[in-house]
Amino acid sequence: MWPFGKNAKARLEDALKEQDLTKALDLKVDVKKKTAVITGQVPNERYKNLISAVATGINGIEEVDLSGVSVAAAGQATTGTASQSGTMSAAGQTTTAAGAAAGATSPLDEPSGRAKAALANIKGEPTLANNPLDVLQKGTTIVLRGAVDDDGEFEKAKALALSVPGVTAVDTSGLQVIKDASLLNVTDEDGDIVYTVKSGDTLSHIALHYYGSAGRSSYMKIAEANGIADANKIRVGQKLKIPGTTKGPGEVLA
Repeated sequence: MWPFGKNAKARLEDALKEQDLTKALDLKVDVKKKTAVITGQVPNERYKNLISAVATGINGIEEVDLSGVSVAAAGQATTGTASQSGTMSAAGQTTTAAGAAAGATSPLDEPSGRAKAALANIKGEPTLANNPLDVLQKGTTIVLRGAVDDDGEFEKAKALALSVPGVTAVDTSGLQVIKDASLLNVTDEDGDIVYTVKSGDTLSHIALHYYGSAGRSSYMKIAEANGIADANKIRVGQKLKIPGTTKGPGEVLA
């Protein structure tokens, strides 16, 4: 389950596919140096705001490059037709095809409005600021995905999202409680979780902390992801990608 099996690029691709307004568009996504680079064509300029809003709600993405996104000429159809139902976005209201083209009436009605407010609330809370969290929106529901350290933080994140005016519900089905979740928010430029090797570490030891197993299948997963030919040879200071993590660094299974 996210955030431990997918990087920022894959999570953004998923989020755009969940959007009624963007799922049928032929958009290409890449993430470089914490910047989401989007290319493709959209029906009008408002779609750019929606795409940017979704991207900035993804943990690990700090900037959005839409220079490769063009707007269709009047009367020119883009790939697919968006439905009129509620869409997942980083906004605080249900977005429709008509609403995407219409002017907003308040900052919270912008495509990024309520989700941006929820994200600001959560990042402004010291106990939550460093946790790996995606903040998205579907209709008037804020969607939280990722991990927090304990039940108290879980409820706090939910309450902060619900406190945004116009938000009617918070979907926490993708939010996990994992000990030391904030340590999993150390990512590389691709949004992958990384671990810096310390003195005395072995791949088996590292695998035990992240997967709850020191077995060959676990530590070889790390070795293969990092191009390590000899699993016995890692060096202090080496940064390792940790693929498909399902447990926090401090959670070790018996």
